[in-house]
Amino acid sequence: MSYKILIDDKVIKDLKKIDKTWQSRILHKIKTVLAEDPYRSKRLVGNLSPYRHLRVEDYRIIYEIEEERVIVEVIRIRHRKEVY
Repeated sequence: MSYKILIDDKVIKDLKKIDKTWQSRILHKIKTVLAEDPYRSKRLVGNLSPYRHLRVEDYRIIYEIEEERVIVEVIRIRHRKEVY
């Protein structure tokens, strides 16, 4: 089963700040890993517990899974030093 990917407007702004080569790697990871198996990554803890994160080298993709609607909503993409 393939999940539909929703990307928040903030994520588009985040992506524009990242180098073009990293942008393509991040988008490839979103299209492949998140669309096919979003449960493959770790769940965040504390007040971020509804979200999960996926690593792309030094960048993190923060997302939420809506199982009822079969949707993965990407919330943020940032460098690991800035994202949490």
